[in-house]
Amino acid sequence: MSTSEKKRSPRGRGKVGNQDISDALRTEILRSGGGRVADLAARLQVSEVSVRKSLNELEKQGIVRRHHGMAQLYDGDDIPFRMHVHYEEKQAIAARAASLVEPGDTILLEAGSAIAMFAQKIRDVKGLTVISTNLYIARAFRGCKAKVIVLGGLYQEESESLIGPSVCESIGRIGFSKAFLGISGYTFADGFMLNDVERANVSRAILGRGAVCGAQTWILTDSSKCGISHASVVCSSLGLLAGIVTDRNLPAEYRSHFEKAGLQVLA
Repeated sequence: MSTSEKKRSPRGRGKVGNQDISDALRTEILRSGGGRVADLAARLQVSEVSVRKSLNELEKQGIVRRHHGMAQLYDGDDIPFRMHVHYEEKQAIAARAASLVEPGDTILLEAGSAIAMFAQKIRDVKGLTVISTNLYIARAFRGCKAKVIVLGGLYQEESESLIGPSVCESIGRIGFSKAFLGISGYTFADGFMLNDVERANVSRAILGRGAVCGAQTWILTDSSKCGISHASVVCSSLGLLAGIVTDRNLPAEYRSHFEKAGLQVLA
């Protein structure tokens, strides 16, 4: 085989769990939106067998959808997909937020991909009680000693959140020391926002109850949400918040804005 032929040949077939191929494929699909299996294999210089095996794993994670020899980026609102968008930033956010949780805390977790990663980081905190309005996040505590309370309501399949009046009423009857919320956008004019009206209702109930029971409420979000407007306002009064945990790419004007409002900014 000539040198040029060797260069054109794909790398070995790989095997299920080959993290290098899976990571490269995930990055390529997030960049391009997807493509034919043959084209993805050519771009990455791996075999089609390796691509198919890695796509099986990515589909299980909710990152792609496959049909007729094609793989397309899944653009839904479910947590497994969202976790892989700005993955490194969210991992750092989760680690920073974990330092806010102390043994014996009772914390309330709403929903969102950064919140899900955060949940994984605090599984072993001693004496922890977790209240959640999201089934995916509640399941993150399986097999550990944390006490988990799930607030019942209407099940929202895609996000796995529990929504509706019954959830909001339950929030009004409980106490917690800290709350952690996910958001979809922030603008100077409207504040923190979500792309889901029903989830926004729940988040506002958490903010209101947190103010009554003296809880610290934190926003966990990557900086790409700054300047993005969405369907429903969650919090326009920054005085209801203790702070925001975000990444180091937070624009200076937003950091200054938050700090002038009295928020702690962990980035």
